[in-house]
Amino acid sequence: MMTESRGAGLGFNPIRGGAVGEDDPEGTTESPLRPSSDPGNPVASPPRRRKEEMSESDSRSAPGRKRKRVTEPSDGDSAGSGSDSSGSPIRRPKAPLMPFCTEEDGTVLYGFSDDQAVMDRYHDDMQKYMKKSARHKRLMTLAPSSTTVRRTPKETEAVLNYAKSVLSLSAYLDGKMINQCTGIVVGIDAFKNSTIILTSALIFCTKKPLDDWTKKDYATEAKVNVHMLDDSTSDCHLLFFSKHYEIAFFEITGAIQLPTLSLEANVEFGQEVFLLARDTNMNMIYKQDKVQLVDPCEHQHDHYHFINGPIPQCGTGGGVLDVSGKIVGMLFYKLPLVAFIPSSLILKCSSMWQHFGQLARPQLGLKLRTLAFIDFPRIELLSRKFSISSGLIVGEISAKCDAEKLGIRAGDVILSCQNKPVSSIVQLEHVLLGIGEKHLEKSNDLSSKVEVEISVFHVRKHTRSVITLRVELSDNLEVFHSGNTYLLCCIIDRITVPCLYLIIFNENSW
Repeated sequence: MMTESRGAGLGFNPIRGGAVGEDDPEGTTESPLRPSSDPGNPVASPPRRRKEEMSESDSRSAPGRKRKRVTEPSDGDSAGSGSDSSGSPIRRPKAPLMPFCTEEDGTVLYGFSDDQAVMDRYHDDMQKYMKKSARHKRLMTLAPSSTTVRRTPKETEAVLNYAKSVLSLSAYLDGKMINQCTGIVVGIDAFKNSTIILTSALIFCTKKPLDDWTKKDYATEAKVNVHMLDDSTSDCHLLFFSKHYEIAFFEITGAIQLPTLSLEANVEFGQEVFLLARDTNMNMIYKQDKVQLVDPCEHQHDHYHFINGPIPQCGTGGGVLDVSGKIVGMLFYKLPLVAFIPSSLILKCSSMWQHFGQLARPQLGLKLRTLAFIDFPRIELLSRKFSISSGLIVGEISAKCDAEKLGIRAGDVILSCQNKPVSSIVQLEHVLLGIGEKHLEKSNDLSSKVEVEISVFHVRKHTRSVITLRVELSDNLEVFHSGNTYLLCCIIDRITVPCLYLIIFNENSW
């Protein structure tokens, strides 16, 4: 954490912003386009054959000519019109056809010329035409569209305006690029004449383990550049970042006029959203989706929401926007789904940093899951038997933490925290940050412990209790300690509550 910049000069409010915001020289050979008005042209250039290679059936009607039934010859351009010049029009070369007979119904049959020089020239022109046609298909205006969703011109204009606030950042250490991410312009500090950019702490992360609960290494001294949409670059410096939430705010100083996007604190599961990010070439990444009704994997942070993915890693730091164009979350590269941290947590972190110069979050030592995501029969059973229809399921407990010592076990349900009902993990995170905020109002000392009161339903005993945890406050990543625990089995209590429980036993309790 950059303690030397603690609370200094962060005079911005992210929610305040408001935006309205060639040809490829290496074309690949593909089948040429065939105009519907040219029925006489072949689909591809004919094979070169010597006269003596003609079949007996070919020579029966007209020696040396390949038969093709058409009503009239092609009126295409001259054989030399398939020029490889990138600036010339693309025209299919005219096939060298010659009439060789007329059938009883008046249909004229045509065949390719038996002049070898003419056929060689036609073959060369056709190859040039096919290569140029392939290049044309790769132009940004002619390439096939990958989207299946149609938009109105007004919607297109809105997205283009939002994209003006989505940039790309790259970090360098000892002259070598370590990471590239997307950034979102979220604020302007008029007093300092500076621009505020939100991105991911991944931008200067030098150690990136798969497990989000494992310590990472950050090179805060890395040089970070912002790549503008006009292909210019600007230096920026770090204001602050959170190791646990992996968000970072950077500042660009100087008279740089960039539109901003505001952060919206409310996002719901199943909500229609779209994402905006940048790839390594500054091309826009756009995708429409809904916020998925899924929990994180055991190696991912509890506070993530998800949309269908994937995105490239450089898309990390991009924005998840609602239909009104406000940022409801920031993207993280994850597989198989794309994760994002809701904007409500970003706003809470930025507010705490502005007021206190640091973050403070109680570390409970619990990996949690959403009760609402289990199947309806089990929710209905819990509701009918125990009046429980929402809460957070304990998935795993950090070894020797206070929760474990006080009898909380995997499968138990957290019903409330500080007397506030919690039905989602993000709700619990807000309560925890609120506890940290109240502590910082009294003292900046993070060495002391705080009390966190939670209401728990013990699934094995079918009882409820209120437990007060004494836990540490930290502005660092919450590291999870697995200890010597083993997943022993899944058991079914068929007597009173026929539900599936995951039981974790310590080796000393066997």
